[in-house]
Formats: sequence, structure tokens, C-alpha cells
Amino acid sequence: MNPLLIEAIELIKNRIKTFPDVKAQCFEPKASEIYKKINNEELFIFNEFYEAKGFRKIHLEVAKLGSSFQILHCVFFPDPCYELPIFGVDLVFSSNNISAAIVDLSPVGENIPHFMSSQLESLHVPKFKESRVLPDWGYIFSPYVCFIRPVDTYEEKSFLSIIDQYLSILLSLVLDVRKDDINSLKTISRFEYQKRYCSNQKRNEKTRVILSKFFGSSWTDEYIEKILFSC
Repeated sequence: MNPLLIEAIELIKNRIKTFPDVKAQCFEPKASEIYKKINNEELFIFNEFYEAKGFRKIHLEVAKLGSSFQILHCVFFPDPCYELPIFGVDLVFSSNNISAAIVDLSPVGENIPHFMSSQLESLHVPKFKESRVLPDWGYIFSPYVCFIRPVDTYEEKSFLSIIDQYLSILLSLVLDVRKDDINSLKTISRFEYQKRYCSNQKRNEKTRVILSKFFGSSWTDEYIEKILFSC
């Protein structure tokens, strides 16, 4: 594993431990460790699942394809009864360099709440040299999404710092948030926005192509629907 990938995993897992009422979530054992080999090319997938106050599922996935392609994928899916954003981060390593890095606190409503936007605006985010272009379904992300290709060690470390800062904001929101009734209009609206988020993430064809190559389209559809972006 790339040392920076290991550092990112440890950072996120340490943050997860600080969330209130966090506990491991039970999933089928076969979903935790997945392996497939085709024509001397190996794919490893490791999944961890948690739940905590305000979050119906926290998913941490690490994938390794061959000797040079590694991926970290993590999403905090909020319980719609709570006014909390969706935290998501992806790191893609190719030949030991990060080819893509994205992190966001995505809204589950028409606008980002003021108390959250004010915290995001106060963060010190360096100007990265190579910004990446969001896909056409990228409107599900917030205006504060950071999507880049780090060009050196300084930018790589800076991106890890942004991940930590976004998780720190998320934790501060969790500590103060109140639970709305499950049948309230606010809860229903947040649920619909979360469904939209999941539906658009499923349009990521790069993920589907890689998984289908190893496991076939039927298995891939089930994995995306039930593991990656269940709603």
C-alpha cells in the first residue's frame, strides 16, 4: 500500500472513533474482503462499515488493482432525520502518485445551511495547481468541493489536512444537531436529496467498468446498489 494511502486511512479511522455512539455495522462477511484474479491481474477490495449518532452508514473502502492502482473511498451517509451533510472522499493512486483527489461536505437540501458555510469559508484552503473538472452529474456536490490532482508532496499533505478539517466540521455539527421527526417535511426532503446524491454517484462509469471486468455486470450492479450507494 502507498504510505500516503495508509496515512489517509488512519486519519479517517481515527476521526470515525471520535463520533458519538459509533459502532461497527454488521454486514455479510463476504462483503468485507473481496478478491478476484483474471489473467494474472488481481483485485482486492476491503470494506469497513460503521454507524454513529446522525449517520445511518459510514463506509470505508480500500481497493487495490494490480501493483500500481489503489483507491480509497469513504462516505458518511447521514440519517435523514438529522440536518447533516454527506461527507465523501476519494483518493485514486496510479503508479504511486495521486491522479485524482476529491473531498466534500455535500448538501442534503437546496442550500448549504449558513452555520456550515460560515465554517467552510473560514478554512484555509491552499490554491492547488491542477484542479479537476467535475462530471456532468457533479451538481450534487457543494461549492466547497475540492477536486484536484496533487502535483507534489506538499499538495498531497495539504489535501489530507483538508480531509481532516472537513471531518472536524462534521463532528462539530453532529455534537449540536437535533433529531427531527421521521415523518417531518424536513426529514422527507433530506431523504429525497440523499436519494439524488446516490443516484448520481451510480452514474460513475469508471467504477462500473473496473468491477464488471472482474465480476460481471450483475454482481457489479448489486455491489453498487447495496454496498456503495444504498439508499
